[in-house]
Amino acid sequence: MSSAQLSEIVLVVAVLGWIVYRQTRWQVLDPARIWRMPVILAVIGLVSLRSAPADARSLDGVAVALLVGTGLLSLGVGALMGQLSQLRVAEGRWEARTGWAGSLLWLVLIVVRVGVDAGASALGAKIVTSTGVILLMVALNRVGRTLVLVRRADVRRSVGAPMPGNGYTGGPGSGFSGGPGNGY
Repeated sequence: MSSAQLSEIVLVVAVLGWIVYRQTRWQVLDPARIWRMPVILAVIGLVSLRSAPADARSLDGVAVALLVGTGLLSLGVGALMGQLSQLRVAEGRWEARTGWAGSLLWLVLIVVRVGVDAGASALGAKIVTSTGVILLMVALNRVGRTLVLVRRADVRRSVGAPMPGNGYTGGPGSGFSGGPGNGY
């Protein structure tokens, strides 16, 4: 294993460790922050892909199928994490935490990733095994979770669940469902 590969593994483990840590803590659903992690991971993933050797960036039918499949799985597991998350209003703001049950879903993604990487390597689909793709898959996971959390908070508002008071106008339930395209 080269030092570059080792540093890429350390980066991915550090990102996942940080995410799992944050998922077990109550976090404010702040419109200015909720989309930050998926965007940052996607940008780093794309930059990493651009710097990969040309032969590692080639796409064929197998690579595309694996990328689409793992992308959909990442998005789906993220949505499930969002569904498993707890929501509450504290100090006039929406907060969420995924907890350990949702965090355990990372094991599903890791096991699938190891299997996909082994298969992709054997089939010559090197792009699928790159750190950039792994970071893009983590970004898709975060997008799935965020979309579900935002939707759940908005639904709670529409059915009369307790909402932040004291003139609080930001966050889920207050026009928050627009997503990243509306300045979030």
